[in-house]
Parts: sequence; C-alpha cells; structure tokens
Amino acid sequence: MLRTALVALALLPILVAAPPAKKRPRLVVVISVDQLSAELMQTFGPELRGGLARLRREGVFFTEAYHDHGFTETGPGHSVLLSGRFPAHTGIIENRWLDRATGKLAYCVDDPAAKALHAPNQPSSSNARFLGDALGDWLQAQVPGSRVFAVSGKDRAAILMAGRRPTAVYWFTGAAGFTSSTAYGERLPDWLLRYDRDLAERLATDSWLWTKDPGTPEGRVGSWTFGTQILRNGALPRLIQGAGMPLDKGFEGRFRRSPFLDAVTLEAAEALLDSERVGRGPATDLLALSFSATDYIGHSYGLLGTEMRDQIHRLDRVLGRLLDRLQRRHPGAWVVLSSDHGGLDLPEVLGEQGFPFRRILPEPFMAALQAELRAAFKVERDLLTPAPEPNTIYLNDATIKALGLDRREVLKRAQAWLKARPEVADAFTAEELLATDPAATGSPRDSSLRVLLRRSFHPERSGDILVAVKPFVAFGTPPTDYPTGHGTPNAYDRRVPLIFWGPWKGGVRKTPVRTVDLAPTLARELGLKPGTVDGKVLDLGSRN
Repeated sequence: MLRTALVALALLPILVAAPPAKKRPRLVVVISVDQLSAELMQTFGPELRGGLARLRREGVFFTEAYHDHGFTETGPGHSVLLSGRFPAHTGIIENRWLDRATGKLAYCVDDPAAKALHAPNQPSSSNARFLGDALGDWLQAQVPGSRVFAVSGKDRAAILMAGRRPTAVYWFTGAAGFTSSTAYGERLPDWLLRYDRDLAERLATDSWLWTKDPGTPEGRVGSWTFGTQILRNGALPRLIQGAGMPLDKGFEGRFRRSPFLDAVTLEAAEALLDSERVGRGPATDLLALSFSATDYIGHSYGLLGTEMRDQIHRLDRVLGRLLDRLQRRHPGAWVVLSSDHGGLDLPEVLGEQGFPFRRILPEPFMAALQAELRAAFKVERDLLTPAPEPNTIYLNDATIKALGLDRREVLKRAQAWLKARPEVADAFTAEELLATDPAATGSPRDSSLRVLLRRSFHPERSGDILVAVKPFVAFGTPPTDYPTGHGTPNAYDRRVPLIFWGPWKGGVRKTPVRTVDLAPTLARELGLKPGTVDGKVLDLGSRN
C-alpha cells in the first residue's frame, strides 16, 4: 500500500548532534500539569504567590509554546514532552484508537501481559505501545548510575514520560492508592505500601471537603442544564468523601475531580524522594511528575469557574511546597514545567459571549455518515467501523470488499460529506497525510491543519480519514460525556506554558517554540546525545 511504501521517507525525525559536556545536577524534575493551558496561566497567573508564580518569575518562560500536532490528548501530549518527537513517531496518536489486527479499541498504555501490582489478576499498563526512546533512556545509557522515576494521577501520564526502561513508575488507582505493573517490577516497595495503607485509612475515616480557599477570588458562578444533568459553577464547598462512605467508583470520580488528587500525588512523590534517596547519589536522577487534577476539573467545570480558579491557586501552593523542598534538600536541582495540552471552556458559556460554539454528538454524527454512505452506494450494511470519536474515520474494508465496492469511491464520498459539515474545518485521507512532510518548520503558531494532522498520523494505527473541527466545537455532552474538553488542532488546545527553572538567568521569551523542543534542550544542557527527535535545541541563555 502507498501508506506503507511512503512511511520510511515521511517519518524521518531530526538527528541532533552530540552536545558538549556540561556540569550536571543530581536531580532533574520535569513537571506536566495536565490541561494547564497558556490561557489559564495568563488569566490566573497574576493572582498567584506560590510555586507557579515563582517558576514564572525566576525561570526561562516561553509564553508561546505549542504542541504542534493535531490530536491534543493526554496520551499524545505526554509521549511528546520527554521524547522530543511528534505522536506520528511515538506511536501514541490518541488516547485510544482502533487496533486493526483485533478489531478492538486499544488504549495507549494497556498491556494484556502486564498485571497490576496491587491486584495480581487485574490487567494493567505499560509502555509497550510507545515507540522509540526518551530523555530518561538517554540519561541512563550515557550516565552510569542515573535513575528515572515517574509519578502521576494517571497511568498514561506517568508511563509515557518515563521512557522505555525507567527505574520505577507509579500512578493513582483509587482506593488502593498508588500502584504500578509487572512491567516495572515484581512487587510494590515497602515505602509505597506504607503510604497506601496510610492513605486508605485517611480516606476511610476522614471527611474530604473541598472548600474554596480564603485567598482565592470568586470565579464564574452559574448553572447550565444538559438534559437531566445540571452543571453548577461556584458550588463550593463540595463533599468529595465523607467518613465511612464507600470507596467505590463514585468516590474515585469525585476524588479525581478535586484538588486532593494533586495533593496525594505530591505526597507519593515526596515519599519516593525520601525512600529511594532520589537525587542523592553520585549521578543525575530524573523525576517525571504529572499532576492530573486540573484536567478532570477542566472537563467537569470549565476553565473560568470558581472550581478551576481555586484549583489553580491550590496547585500553586502544591508546587510551592515542592520547590521549597527541592531548594532545602536538593540545592541545584533543575525543574522544567509544561503541559500535555490546553482546553476549551464550557461551549455554552462561550456561546453566551458571542462565540460560534457547536457540539458534535458522536453517535448521531457517525450514524448520519453511515446513512449517507448506505444511500450513496445503495447498500444496507454500514461501511465504516465504529471509532472512539468522529475525528478519526475507519473504513470497514471487509464489508466494502464483500459488497464489491470501490474503496476509493467510498473514501471520497465520506471525505466530501465530512468537509461539508458545519462543525468541520477540514478532513484528510491517509494517502494525503502520507504525502505531507511532518518536519518542524516555520512558526508553530501558523502550522496548517494538514501538517498538524500529519503529525498525529501513524500508518499502522491511524484511521483512513482524520478530521479537524472548527474552533469552539466540543465532542459529546453530559451525562454520558464531560461537558467540555480538548483534543483539537485549535490554538487553545495546543498552546501551553514551557518554563526552565535552574541555573539559567530567568526571563520571558515570546518567540513561538514547540513542546518537542523540551527534550533535546534538556539533553543539550545535560551534556547528553539524544536519539532522533523532531524538536530543536532552545537557547536558554547563560548560566548564573
């Protein structure tokens, strides 16, 4: 097939030359705040006094940093940050995609061979679907004695920042606390078991009430109705978990949609730092941290309500606590902060402000496309295979062949229908994307939709048509979906902060850069030779 023939030429990243040797710190901490958009930093940043404020004030702050790919989701974004490669090259094109070999949905870090360490019979996660290597792999290969750890509220965030062969990876799993899988070890360490027992006791006996911090200004207050569900902004306090309430899936959902998720992620990271003596050995250790609560809160309450405003203030304090600890116990540590993607405020609120918002309801949208193709080709069977979201269209090749239809004609008709939809900005076939150069050129602020989707396209994993929606279009609606989200090629989903805090003279940099630049830049500063990357080395200026 054409897609297979062209992939070797089209998917060629850049090989960065070996950097000069530099003095290395004993600890590098790379932080991703899930769904921390540049807009949130701009809106709430001036109010802050803690860790985020300190990073903004003291670090090399790139205010125009972009994820330069099309499908801006958690899995792809985290796979980019420490690999320096677009999702087309990491293979993590979306959070989920259709596995053509099995006909089933594949989750970006699921691994049937891996079992959960807290529940041996439970399938778990690993980096088996991640292609290539990352900063932690370069560090361990070139600096003997170095170690790589990752901690997050989400498995995909921790796993996809950790690289191929990390020392250990841990993620939050609800009432059981933090866990890992057999892909990373045979058992959980004693220090983590102790922490999980303590957390379980607190969850069972304490009342976890999310109250607005007295120092947080009031955000948006209002309510919106979605069928039978009412979404309220400003409804703090919220009871997250009461003493004696069941620690079930309902608890886990509430807990993830609260600042408490970030608080326990930091606690687990502190226990790791102490127990494993991270950053206290003769070599450089890498700790990747991803704080997930901002994403769940953004999905659930939007970006400008009291809930998000309070979350950002609490995150600011969490990061302040972390920076204070590093300064006391790990003087000379380097910190880098970014995000996996941005996000969209509640579309209905944007509509009230005059923005042309729309919603795509996935099932009716796909049903209409299926009906169009059945009518066009006068058949009674569906010609498409169901996909996670309508931004990726998969043809049902077996049915098309069985009916004796011309595959190209089916593809052409589907693409034309998509392009005519009022919610759709453009749609490209796999053949068109494979003929597109994915190289990082020009300003990421101006990348075309075709190029952005090319960088989210992998020939063995992606669909037959990739779709870019117009600005202010959201997928789904409650109660089956979150009221808002992300995942599009639009700037509000792509633009995120990028800050380097360490020995460099701080300052604001307004030149547009890419998140794929993070890993090669850190590699250069650490005196490492990276693998093949799509990003370039950023100039951080002189060291203090």
